[in-house]
Amino acid sequence: MAVDSVDLKTRKTGLSSFTVYRSRNGGAATVYTTPTITELSAANMPGVYSLLIDEDTTIASTSDAEEQVLHITQASMAPVTRVIELFRRDTTTGRTATVDANGRVDVSAIQGTGQTARDIGASVLLSSGTGTGQVSLTAGVVSANTTQIAGSAVNTASAQLGVNVVNAGGTAWNSGAITANTFAAGAITAAKFAANALDAVWSTATRVLTAGTNIVLAKGTGVTGFNDLDAPGVRTAVGLASANLDTQLSALSGNDTIINNNVLAVNTKLGAPAGASVSADIAAVKSDTGAIKAKTDNLPAAPAAVGDIPTANQNADALLDRASGIEPGLTPRQGWRLWSAALLGKANGLGTGTAIFRDTNDTKDRINASVDQDGNRLAVILDPS
Repeated sequence: MAVDSVDLKTRKTGLSSFTVYRSRNGGAATVYTTPTITELSAANMPGVYSLLIDEDTTIASTSDAEEQVLHITQASMAPVTRVIELFRRDTTTGRTATVDANGRVDVSAIQGTGQTARDIGASVLLSSGTGTGQVSLTAGVVSANTTQIAGSAVNTASAQLGVNVVNAGGTAWNSGAITANTFAAGAITAAKFAANALDAVWSTATRVLTAGTNIVLAKGTGVTGFNDLDAPGVRTAVGLASANLDTQLSALSGNDTIINNNVLAVNTKLGAPAGASVSADIAAVKSDTGAIKAKTDNLPAAPAAVGDIPTANQNADALLDRASGIEPGLTPRQGWRLWSAALLGKANGLGTGTAIFRDTNDTKDRINASVDQDGNRLAVILDPS
């Protein structure tokens, strides 16, 4: 119950930010890490809150019950202290059953008898004996008298097993006659049979050999009883089209005359070679064309195009603006501007210490020279721009 911290009677609703301390079995006061406090109903149960007890709820292993003190505070309410009792779940006096999340229980004794992993589960310890429910064991080996197998009685007179075997090594036997599927690959070899046993089997019937399947012949080893190839078979084997070889050779001799005449006709059209042979002439032409190609490779890609052939003005500009064409740093165009100013432009101050020569258009000073009383130039400022 949360009541006002001043009048200690007015119920407080809508509170939050509680602080909770806990002490189990007289231990130190420890603050709740994340207390979960819920207001039940501000309208129907004003001032009533619930605290989730979810921290430090495991009692000591030597205790059946322990007290836990809870102290709850909030800035607007009077402190609340509650004492609860923590109990151990008992199934049998003095023993506690530990149950995991899957409902499994660790059992240490049955009817007061201690149990181990070999007594219960997949590893059960058998006791040797001849009584009901017991077997005779010696060093882990079972000694037993077998009277039946799969419902069939054992022949005790001859100590033989009268049973039908349906599986071998976990693999079912085929019904009926023994076939290749009955045996594992490689199970039957020549070493498994007595001497000459296979020869006796082979001689019981006529056998048919198939080349590439059950017969392999080494070169030079003959086999009797085979039919020789007939003439068409031989022709097919060596790749002759139809007639015998001598007939086809005769036909070739007639074609030789036609081929010879055609070769002579070609020679007539080509004419006599200029050199040692036609191939020599071709090699000479190839050499000449190679020399020509070396020259034509330097020609523009499209000699006929206007953009590839410089104009007269372009040639003149290239000459006039050739860098350092007259002296280092002086082009022919700049030199002619200075010469024209000195020879053709206006001049003033020639009788003074400074002589000035104007450009032919009288727009700027081309030459500005400092001179002495004899007219010798001591320093010169040039403007060829």
